[in-house]
Amino acid sequence: MKEFILQEADLVGITPTDRFKGAPRGHGPCDFLPKARSVIVFGMKLIDAVVEYDKYNPSMIPEASRSMSLVRSLYYEMGHLVQDRLLNYLAYKVARKLEKMGYKALPMPATQPGDELRLSGFFGIFSHRHAATRAGLGEFGFSGLVITPEFGPRVRFNSVITDAEFEYDPPISKKICLRKACNKCLEACTVGAIKLRDYVDINSIFIDPPSKTNPALCRPTLFKGWTAPEPNAGCTFYGTCMRVCPIGVHA
Repeated sequence: MKEFILQEADLVGITPTDRFKGAPRGHGPCDFLPKARSVIVFGMKLIDAVVEYDKYNPSMIPEASRSMSLVRSLYYEMGHLVQDRLLNYLAYKVARKLEKMGYKALPMPATQPGDELRLSGFFGIFSHRHAATRAGLGEFGFSGLVITPEFGPRVRFNSVITDAEFEYDPPISKKICLRKACNKCLEACTVGAIKLRDYVDINSIFIDPPSKTNPALCRPTLFKGWTAPEPNAGCTFYGTCMRVCPIGVHA
């Protein structure tokens, strides 16, 4: 199965469902398939030149709208929507393959920002980030993003829940996030949308997020109909916390 997935994805890991203690309540694999035994998680790397779109200065776009135009037509499309579509297609193909083998398999949708806004608590229906850490693909960083050894946080994930059993991947055993030796994601969040939790054991592996993100601060322009960001606006889809992370840059 892994070989099949790696024809299209950059990373893949498989975790048993009993590792999901601590994941968002009501959003675990067995909330969807009560007899689920495994979650297959795979990720696609974002293109560095897309993540680093803030370096571009196209002269044909008026300066007043340049930043938002780049976000909407370059970063959001080529750094989010394309991966979401590809991940969804791959999840469907994996689920169909498992179904033909006689197993029950549920392909989950990639979590899109619009979906999160429509659901209470800003949750997608399934946390691919929690699945990724449990499948050994990385650990959470201070940013709340999953940091992978190969590509840092520049990865988007998707998952397939199934009642098939596999040989499982162990969770990450070494710290990846640089923690307080770095802090770049926290410093880059000028509106304070990312807050470390009251108690964080920085010597442990972050299988669950060490921080909490306030979505209303992180993405306020979504509530304003995509108007130009105000001076105190968060970075919406800008990917700032992803971009400033030094792990996996130009891998």
